[in-house]
Amino acid sequence: MLHCGFHFLFCMVTILCICVLCVESFDMNKCVESEKRALLKFKDSFTFGRDNRITSWKGEECCEWEGISCDDLTGHVTSLDLQLLYDDYERSQGKLDSSICELQHLTSLYLQDNHLEGGIPECIGSLGNVIELDLHGNEFVGVIPPSLGNLSNLRFLDLKYNYDLRVNDLAWLSRLSNLRFLDLSDMNLGLVVDWFSPISKIPSLFELHLSGCELQNVSHKSIPHLNSSISLKFLDLSYNSLNSCILSWVVNVSKVLTHLDLSYNSMQQSIPNEFGSMVFLQSLDLSYNSMQQIIPYEFGNMVFLQSLDLSHNELQGSIPKSFKSMCRLKELHLNSNKLSGQLSGNIQQLCCANIDLGILDLSDNPFTSEPLPNLSCFSSLVELYLRHTNLVGLLPNSIYHLSFLQTLDLSHNHLSGPFPHKISQLFSLEVLVLSSNEFNGSINETRLSNLSNLKSLGVAHNSLSFNLSVDWVPPFKLETLVASSCLLGPKFPVWLKQLRELRGLDISNTSISDSFPKWFWNLSSSLEYLNVSHNKLNGPLPKSLQSTKVSYDKDHVWDFSFNNLSDSLPAFPDVSDLFLSNNMFTGSLSSFCTSTSHSLVNLDLSSNFFKGNLFDCWWKFQSLEFLNLARNNLSGKVPNSIGALRQIESLYLNNNNFSGEIPSLILCHNLKLIDVGDNNLHGKIPMWIGHHLPMLIVVRLRANKFHGNIPTNMCNLSFLQVLDLSINNITGEIPQCFGDLRALSNSTISRESFHHFSSSFPFIENDEAISFNDDEILAWKGSNREYATNLRFMKIIDLSCNQLSGEIPKSITKLVALVGLNLTGNNLTGFIPNNIGHMKSLESLDLSKNHLFGRIPISFSNLTFLAYMNLSFNNLEGRIPLGTQLQSFDPSSYMGNTGLCGQPLVNHCPNDVISPTKSHKKHDTSEDEDKLITFGFYVSLGLGFIIGFWGVCGTLVIKTSWRNAYFKFFKNINDWIQITLAVFVIKFKRRFQVED
Repeated sequence: MLHCGFHFLFCMVTILCICVLCVESFDMNKCVESEKRALLKFKDSFTFGRDNRITSWKGEECCEWEGISCDDLTGHVTSLDLQLLYDDYERSQGKLDSSICELQHLTSLYLQDNHLEGGIPECIGSLGNVIELDLHGNEFVGVIPPSLGNLSNLRFLDLKYNYDLRVNDLAWLSRLSNLRFLDLSDMNLGLVVDWFSPISKIPSLFELHLSGCELQNVSHKSIPHLNSSISLKFLDLSYNSLNSCILSWVVNVSKVLTHLDLSYNSMQQSIPNEFGSMVFLQSLDLSYNSMQQIIPYEFGNMVFLQSLDLSHNELQGSIPKSFKSMCRLKELHLNSNKLSGQLSGNIQQLCCANIDLGILDLSDNPFTSEPLPNLSCFSSLVELYLRHTNLVGLLPNSIYHLSFLQTLDLSHNHLSGPFPHKISQLFSLEVLVLSSNEFNGSINETRLSNLSNLKSLGVAHNSLSFNLSVDWVPPFKLETLVASSCLLGPKFPVWLKQLRELRGLDISNTSISDSFPKWFWNLSSSLEYLNVSHNKLNGPLPKSLQSTKVSYDKDHVWDFSFNNLSDSLPAFPDVSDLFLSNNMFTGSLSSFCTSTSHSLVNLDLSSNFFKGNLFDCWWKFQSLEFLNLARNNLSGKVPNSIGALRQIESLYLNNNNFSGEIPSLILCHNLKLIDVGDNNLHGKIPMWIGHHLPMLIVVRLRANKFHGNIPTNMCNLSFLQVLDLSINNITGEIPQCFGDLRALSNSTISRESFHHFSSSFPFIENDEAISFNDDEILAWKGSNREYATNLRFMKIIDLSCNQLSGEIPKSITKLVALVGLNLTGNNLTGFIPNNIGHMKSLESLDLSKNHLFGRIPISFSNLTFLAYMNLSFNNLEGRIPLGTQLQSFDPSSYMGNTGLCGQPLVNHCPNDVISPTKSHKKHDTSEDEDKLITFGFYVSLGLGFIIGFWGVCGTLVIKTSWRNAYFKFFKNINDWIQITLAVFVIKFKRRFQVED
């Protein structure tokens, strides 16, 4: 009985202990109160959307909150994973509060992609247990705290995509001895003097990313000499400004590298042979540099290489024979180099017994012209790019044996013949690009019948016509069709109706003379890229166009230019680029301004029939970079809201009927081109042009009613290349400081170019993308000419047809890069600057219709590029200087200067000797020979004779000793001649036995 009592008591005690342990365990699993308060304080530093995951942080038990992990025994927070807090519609914002540092037991901290602002707290270096720290994709600013070097247990550190973070010193990295992964991409390391040494001291570093860190050129002296390498296997130094010296560090830093990316740098020398020692490399990218000379033969030692990208360099020669040993190669990109020789021979160097090459790109190389070579050894090819490789002739049958081929690009060659009917045998084909060749004939259903996987078809710029029936149903779901300059018309192709998944469509210049069918607008919701320009499409655009639903996360480009579309302009959906120029649209722009997409980047409404006032609502279009309203009938004042376009780069308001003054554009700091020419604008030339628009390249205010002086602050425009103030009422003198215009006074400065748009659509070829340059009508060589792609080569000052006075400033001759100077139709006086010959780039010069006087400077003969010159109707005088150019101009270039003479004028200069027996042509030729026979010549001749005669004879009369010596000299000469002659006669007689 007693034994049973003890047994019962033991059981009760055991149960009680278990309960106590469970209770204690329950208490230990609870969130630590101090850490919960820290988390709530961290939460309060955020503003977040309605669906944000951090809103679940409620209740007493913080270990159950989303993104929080705790230790099972202690209850301490060990992991905080709040990556991508924001939803698709409302993003979170906030700062990384220092309260995070109270979580001393954290081993992992993930806060990536949260748009966190401000600096990284210094105290974060106190989290000594952290193993993984990921803060990438935020908006941190300032300097990375060196206290991160205290995280001795850290193995993973990712700070990339914090574009405003910078580093002044990386010494703290050397203390992270356990670090295996480091990514500092896209932050500023430009001020770091030595980034090699700290990284070289991290023995366990496995993966390093320093892409886009503004790393600058290095020298051999700055690179540490390493006795041993680290365990680095993955290295990314792309998108920097590193030169070829970095290669010596790369080769020595690790002997086990498997992935190396040095693309988009500034390496210009040859590829070192030492690369052949990196035998473990599996991926190598040296693209977008300026590497020269040949590909090293030693590349063949990299037998494990699977991906090699040497594209966009200046490599020469041919593919080395050693490439045959790289049988594991799956991707090879050698495009955009200077590789030469026969394409077939180069391809032969890639064939080995077990080749499994999947991607081959040899495009844009100057290979010898030949037919497409046999590709039978590449049976596994998936992508083949051979554009711009001088291919000629027909497609060989071997191309149709590549049964795995998904992408085939043979564009920009000289391939000919009908559209290949066997192309349907490539049933795996997804992308087919044959644009810019010499194919002819028609494309019918049969030739496309088996291409059920086709997604992109490019046949532009061939002599092809589409012969497809109206009710044809394509076997494929095409996403991109590029058929520019083929024949699809005259009716709008009905078979397009079946392509309901089209994202890119280019049927420009295809001879369509029709109106848009109603069904076409059902396709427009999926169209990201639409180009129907240069046809004869007519009729109005539908009024319901704005209701078309487009995806808001993608750019949409629509081009309707160069057609016959009419009626008023409808409101458009949320497109980014809209081109409607050269049509017949009429009416006001009021509806467009108030209801069209506010996401516009490029807008061209030029050369239509729009009229009326512009509504003052342009402040809504804050993304606008290019605006062209030229060549319409718009009137009234230019609205002030144009000045609110902070991103605007090119502004065309020319050839309208605008009046009043130009509104202030002081907020348009990015403005490069402004054209308000050919309007009725008045007032003084705005002072803010020189003060607030430092990027201006083209200023065109011609044919208005501007008055007053030219502001001297325009000389501050360092990039100015075209200044056209012609046909106004501008007075005063030409500023002396014009000689300080940097872009015109330095011929070595590269010409600024304009390029606003190039399609980023993935399957549209670069050549077929809408790519437009600014165009201008400039007075050039005596006539108005339009310049588009060549505008960047024009460096012109046109101040013609004003009321400018004073002299031509001598400083203007400093503009050695100027190609055109037009000062005609002013009141300029004085001399033409003597050193005008310094302006050796001048091709066009017009100084006519002024009051210039004096002689034409001799330095004109140095203007060897001068193709047009007009000095007429001035008061110039004297002989026209001799020079190849000056005599080649028409006499009308000199007319109205009564004092001028000499070729090519018929009036001759005084004292010209003309032989009456010679023809006029002969006289013109001999004029230069007689040009020294003048009155001065005869005076010089007389003086010379007098001085010479009395210089000799006068001395003999006065000086007796000289006179005696003189006559004695001649007497001795006479005796010598007589004796010599007598001896000669005696010898002659003896030789020929002549008797006396």
